[in-house]
This record gives sequence, structure tokens and C-alpha cells, in this order.
Amino acid sequence: MISRHDADVVVIGAGIVGLAAAFHLQDAGLRVVLVDPGDERGRASFGNAGVLSRNSIFPVASPGIRSRLAGYALGRDIGVRVRLGSLPHLLPWTRRFLAAADAAHWRASAAVLDPLVARAFDSHVALAERLGARHMIRRNGWLRLYRTRAAFEGSALERAILAEHGVRAEPVDADAIRELEPHLAPRFTDGIFFADSGSVESPGALVALYARAVAERGGRFVTGTVDRLMANEGGFTVSGAGETLKARFVVLAAGARSDRLARQLGYHIPLAAERGYHRHYRPTGNVVLGRPVHDAAGGYVMSPMEGAIRVLTGVELARPDDPPDYRQIEAVTADAGRTIALTEPIEAAPWMGSRPSTPDGRPVIGRAARHPGLVFAFGHGHVGFANGPLTGRIVADLVTDRTPPIEIAGFSPSRFGA
Repeated sequence: MISRHDADVVVIGAGIVGLAAAFHLQDAGLRVVLVDPGDERGRASFGNAGVLSRNSIFPVASPGIRSRLAGYALGRDIGVRVRLGSLPHLLPWTRRFLAAADAAHWRASAAVLDPLVARAFDSHVALAERLGARHMIRRNGWLRLYRTRAAFEGSALERAILAEHGVRAEPVDADAIRELEPHLAPRFTDGIFFADSGSVESPGALVALYARAVAERGGRFVTGTVDRLMANEGGFTVSGAGETLKARFVVLAAGARSDRLARQLGYHIPLAAERGYHRHYRPTGNVVLGRPVHDAAGGYVMSPMEGAIRVLTGVELARPDDPPDYRQIEAVTADAGRTIALTEPIEAAPWMGSRPSTPDGRPVIGRAARHPGLVFAFGHGHVGFANGPLTGRIVADLVTDRTPPIEIAGFSPSRFGA
């Protein structure tokens, strides 16, 4: 058992957000214990596309999404699937999601997210440089591709808002697509090249390096699930994995399971698990993919990963404990094989993980209203890996009463009454 004097901060969750928070807290001279189930490959920090996307300032709750809901529920849209059996669990989240699905909310969330997303690449580089891992991050841009001109023209509002925030979104035609990615099949009429974005070819390896650095600097890792989070005089008690940990501060960065622990202290934050799947393939012959590519119509992303190509699905809305449903990944990998020549899959079965998603598409970053020693840092949805390093710095600033580098009022848990 650790006494209250042995740990300044307990970080619940050792994905990239929790690790970055621990690293920056150590910079401030604080002693940190991290509690995590220990399933490195099960984390969203492991299984993502590795994209450090400058354009990801928009929530999923977009204008016009209401007209597509029936298709999602009936499985007619390959990019978004909904587990019908999970709908009762998702109803409170869905109501807030639909309330945010209009142009005004979309613009407002883009304005809130932009300062965070704008610093994602540089924040990654700054942390990686300290660990000798700068070579793992590339500024190679990424591509979103469209199969028809009408589909491309449907992105006009998004491109206009990106321009307002100074985000480069270069339209490219079929010839330019072929120049950027000569090994793709000629399926696409138009695209958008996001030149200011970058990528990491092994997100899991980079996260493992951060974990090793935290441990080498004195951080302690407890493997297991937190069962109980309680406030007490002078701090908090965290119970689970056969241990009881006491600390002055707690950082809740447990991804899609954060809401369960927040409820134990009376905070009800709507959170959904955006399921994602991926699988790796070796390209055939001399086929090369130079950067991450998103096929908008196909509902998948392909990312180069250490000589292989990782094919990733869009969204499956479900409960965190729902069993896997591989139909979505099977459909998109078949389609991806018509875009680039792939061999047989490398793994015996696809990977699956859950992204923690809020209804308004903004992460929850800030102190809990009634427990200022509790700092929330979860709900990043699709942008958790990209924005983990900066979120970790913000968390450390909140714990140490320093001013964060960006305005964070729009991420406050108070918007959900927390």
C-alpha cells in the first residue's frame, strides 16, 4: 500500500494522454503512479492511423448527419455503424449528439478545437526529441480522396472553415493524386491534400517509448483495473488491482471507461465508445504508400506502417464491452484491395479498440467542479493520439496551478454539469 505521502498524483490510464500527463508532471517534480489494465495493444493509442492531422477540428456531429441516421442504423453506410442492441445505453449521448449537429455548433467546435489541433505536430515533435525519437514522426501530409466531383463539392463548407483558421487544404485532381500516390488505382476524381499534417508509422512503438521514459524517471506502473475512486481528506483513494493508492491529485485519463469512474464522484459525463478496427497487409511487389490516405466513399483509411499497410475502419457506436463484429473491417479491406494491391492479412484476426467520444466532439479537459484535485483528460474521439502530448502538458499545468498554453474553457467538464 502506498501512503498519501508516497504519490503526489495517480494517473488512471496509460495511453498517450496519461503518459504525456505523467511525463510533464514529472517535469514539475511530482511523484506519479499510473494505473492501467496493461493491454497495450488494446488501447486506441496503439490501433489508430498514426495521423497528426492539422484539419481534424470538426466534430462527428456535422450538419446534415440527421438525414443519414437511418442508413447508419440499418448498416447501409460502411463508414458508420450502430449496434442496435446498444441504442438504449447510447440514448442520452445520442440526444446531445443530435442537438449539436448543425452548422452553428460545428463552427463553434472548430473554433474551440483549432488551438489544440494546431499545436499537435509540434507538441509530438517536442516530446519525441527529448526521448531521441524524432525520426519516428514525419511531416508527409495526408490525403482525403473522392470518387466523384459531386462528393468533393460537398466538402465546400469544411474547406471554407479550414481556410478561416489558416489550415491548408489543397484541392487535387486525378493527375495530382497519381503524382502523390502513383500506386493507387485510378478510382478517384478529386481529393484534398493536407500538407501541414504528419504521421507516425508505429503509434504503439512511440507510446511504448513514452511509457519506458516515464518508468525510467521514477514513475510506477500498477497493472489492473480501477474499481473505486473516492475523495477523502487531503486527496483521493484509488482502489483496484489488489492495491489502495492515496494521492493528493488524480488524473482521469481512462479513455472510453472514464465516465464510469467519474460517476462514482457524482459526475455524469456522456461518453460513447467509437469502436474502430484495423488489419495489416503487405503490399505486393514494389507497391508503396507514401502517406495516410482516406477514401471518403469507402469509409476507410490506409496508413503505411513499417513496411505494411494498416487498413482502418470508420466508426461503430457500441458499448465498450460489446463483442467484436468484424463485418465492417471485412467490407472495407475488400474495398481497399481494389484501391491498392495487397497480399493476405498479416494477423490472424483484426484489431479492435474504442475511442472515447463526447456528443459535441470536444475532449473533456479540466478540473472537476467539486473536487479541484481531480483533473479530467478524456473524450478526444479520433484525435486522442495526435493531441495527447499537448493534453498532457495542459493537465500538468492544471495540477501545478500554471496557466495552460492555450485557452481550454471550451473543453471544460462544466459544460456537462461536471
